[in-house]
Amino acid sequence: MAWQKVFLAIALLMSSGSAKASLKDLAKYATKDFLLGTAPTGCMPKGMKIDPQGAYLYVAEMCGKIDPTTKKRVPTASIYDLQKRSLQKTLITPVGMRDGILANTEVEFSLDKKWALISRAEGDSRSEIFQNYGLLTVVNSATQNIVKYIPTKGEGSKIIAARPLLPNDPSRKQIIYVANYFSDDISVIDVSDLAEDGNLDGSRHYVGRVKLNTNFRNPRSKSYLIAPRGVAFTPDGKYALILATETGSLIVMDAVAHKQIAELAPITKEIAGRELNVRHILISKDGQTAYLSHMHGNAVSRVNVNKLISKITSLPKRGPDVTLPASFWNDLFIPFESSTGKKNILVLEDYPKDHPNFPGKKWPYAHPNTIVLDPVNERYLYVSSRTTSNSNDSQVDRRIKGKIDIVDTTNGTVIFTLVGGAQPTALEVTRDNATLISSGFIDDHLYFFDLKKILDLYQTTR
Repeated sequence: MAWQKVFLAIALLMSSGSAKASLKDLAKYATKDFLLGTAPTGCMPKGMKIDPQGAYLYVAEMCGKIDPTTKKRVPTASIYDLQKRSLQKTLITPVGMRDGILANTEVEFSLDKKWALISRAEGDSRSEIFQNYGLLTVVNSATQNIVKYIPTKGEGSKIIAARPLLPNDPSRKQIIYVANYFSDDISVIDVSDLAEDGNLDGSRHYVGRVKLNTNFRNPRSKSYLIAPRGVAFTPDGKYALILATETGSLIVMDAVAHKQIAELAPITKEIAGRELNVRHILISKDGQTAYLSHMHGNAVSRVNVNKLISKITSLPKRGPDVTLPASFWNDLFIPFESSTGKKNILVLEDYPKDHPNFPGKKWPYAHPNTIVLDPVNERYLYVSSRTTSNSNDSQVDRRIKGKIDIVDTTNGTVIFTLVGGAQPTALEVTRDNATLISSGFIDDHLYFFDLKKILDLYQTTR
């Protein structure tokens, strides 16, 4: 019968996987339709990471929690059960600066999946362990117990990155880089033979620090000149790309010899059409594409990693004084192709209709910060924007909510924008790309979003 043929044709179309992406199904939805739940955190949840098994979320809390017994603030990191979306355990870590960053900033895991590494940004003369600089608290990911404290000997220790194993390296060294925001250097840590042996002093795992150099100076610079933030390794582990937040330049390091080999000049306003800095970076699994967030400039971009490395390795000289001109960014940019044409940078200043502060408006102080890539097929880029009421991104207004943009990298489309907490900073996605998790840096909460529902709506044919 005719109706049976029509039904069969529709069924075959739906099962073929040839779905045509559409935004129409998402237009009628608001953030509340995708919010799975929230959970309270310690003060200022700064960074977070899901453990290698995908069962627990580790959250670094910058100003800790109030101890219910002593009524005093203690430095903490919290572990959440992802299935229950609730607190599993609170770790009390060493005090940092009594009048600065008391506690922790970021989380990463070792390549062998055994250890969680939590960075304490800094210390002072009154710090409990390793005075006057940062450290890594090492946690056994199986037992969730603290097993070591490793000094970074840098100040402002924040971003942690694990170098991939080097090809044909029989030692199989597990090297960790820690970006020190205030001392303008990189700490090199070797966690190859970490063990839970009853000795908390992990000083022997500290390898050294690499002082970074820049040929540029931000006239608004404070005591630090570079402020390294984002760190990402090429998949072969041979090179590290480091973003200099203060200058806007990109520093390339030889990650085998641990030395700076080149610097790419900051992106100029003439190239981008607006002033940009660089904040966070991640590299695709195949190593071909790097995604960058531009907190000042309200944008994200992507560049060709192969072209950058090929250019540097072809230079007759390499070293901290070697500078590639700003014009080279034009060769590196991988444009986002959209219905309105190709764009080297994707500006993220639009806010959703359900945003309490800027409903359906553009806002020039979005401040995109953390970026995460879809772990399944790397099609979607997730971007958290901290959002402030004025140009000063460090000025806090608890009434201002941020946002999280979901970007389809195949066409440069923002498919949906979620309302975030107050200054959403930490961002993570589950291994199956089904749940997106954001932290409210100022409102001390985690927000769990049904990402699968959003993407299913976007990808389903109507």
